[in-house]
Amino acid sequence: MKNVLIVGAGSAGKHVLKEITNNGHKYDYNVIGFLDADSSKHGNEIDGYEILDHHDNINKYIDEFDINEVIVATTEINHQGLNKIYDNLKTFDKNIEIKVLPTVEELLKGEPFTKQLREVQVEDLLGRESIQINNENINKYINNKKVLVTGAAGSIGSELCRQIVKYNPKELIILDINENDLYFLKLFLERHYEVEINFEIANIREKDKLEFLFKEYKPDLVYHAAAHKHVPLMEKNIEEAVNNNVFGSKNLLEMADKYQVEKFVLISTDKAVNPTNVMGATKRLSEIILENINKNSKTMYMAVRFGNVLGSNGSVVPLFKSLIKEGKDLTVTHEEVTRYFMTIPEAAQLVLEAGYIGQGGEVFVLDMGKPIKIMDLAEKMIELSGLRVGKDIDIKITGLRPGEKLYEELLYDIDSCQKTENDKIYISQIRREDLDLEKGLNELNIYLNNFDRINLKKQLKKLVTTYKEAEYNN
Repeated sequence: MKNVLIVGAGSAGKHVLKEITNNGHKYDYNVIGFLDADSSKHGNEIDGYEILDHHDNINKYIDEFDINEVIVATTEINHQGLNKIYDNLKTFDKNIEIKVLPTVEELLKGEPFTKQLREVQVEDLLGRESIQINNENINKYINNKKVLVTGAAGSIGSELCRQIVKYNPKELIILDINENDLYFLKLFLERHYEVEINFEIANIREKDKLEFLFKEYKPDLVYHAAAHKHVPLMEKNIEEAVNNNVFGSKNLLEMADKYQVEKFVLISTDKAVNPTNVMGATKRLSEIILENINKNSKTMYMAVRFGNVLGSNGSVVPLFKSLIKEGKDLTVTHEEVTRYFMTIPEAAQLVLEAGYIGQGGEVFVLDMGKPIKIMDLAEKMIELSGLRVGKDIDIKITGLRPGEKLYEELLYDIDSCQKTENDKIYISQIRREDLDLEKGLNELNIYLNNFDRINLKKQLKKLVTTYKEAEYNN
């Protein structure tokens, strides 16, 4: 039988205790008691189990009661607090398991808390303070609306769907070219939420198909998350980046105008800030097209920029996990390379609130917090796997890749940004491009149809004047 401490003597901790004590045959646990940051609770009991102390003093109780497992049953603990618990447990010679609950946003309704406990992930330790969003306003904005999400099978798109269904939309239309993941997302949503969900397999480049879908569903709100995002791949496949990120987005923007969508939110990227690569330049061009169409449309168009997302498909976290599982060395492009990160749920929630706040024409930027060194991330992930850097797995430096920056620029200059009602969301003051957009896009399309990669890049630079290619080391 495992000796267990529960961190958190609030409602979540009570739930976990109740589930353990009511289902003793399922859990081989001997609950010792609770630890909680609230000193006023210390000495009190929950169903006969004492609230012993602050979790900062966890080592004392691990020694005294020979603890085998710690359950962090609170969604209120910040990442510094969780890091401290994790680091304390690592000081012991024996292996002490630690389980955590997902964030409030990730908790599933109707599912037992104990069933949702999971291992600590790097997102938990490198994440940021919990954000505050105005659920009441978002509910008014989404409730009983028809919502279309493109790129719904992807990391951000699928999380947007999981957040949107909580606000009881009239209908959720999930669209992607990835049939497999889209199908499993639909099954998940229908299993946990009573919302009408329609899934559509479609390519945003196919304007006729989009016309059919907009005519069929007449969405009130559109969240456009579909995009090609891999920087090195798009450097090589310029025509794919242009076709999808520019002309695919243009198709959706025009359909939203034609079918009088209420609000259209484009998911953009920090790489659109003074872009040094094709991917960033195509995303900036999609913003320019959005700003242009917003001028004469009843639809309110807006873009939301943010940086890297911890754990998203194609990001460094799943790549590192895969390499560690295979026992392979991790690769980092440069010892000093840093990136801004958000968690997937945090990004999705802020995107929803930005959609509520927006009145048309804004480019929102999200507060990304402090940058993280990729070397630190790699070391933490190796440690989380119970391995040692330099002994079990090494970290190799490979050199910066085409289009890659050493340090990412901040999304915004605080002094030049307009504040919103959420202190994590700003409106960027972006210089408006003075160009003949229609003519420029027509020329871009000619080069696209001819697979003329050299002139495609030249034309991108004409249309996105801030696009300057990065120098890099092989």
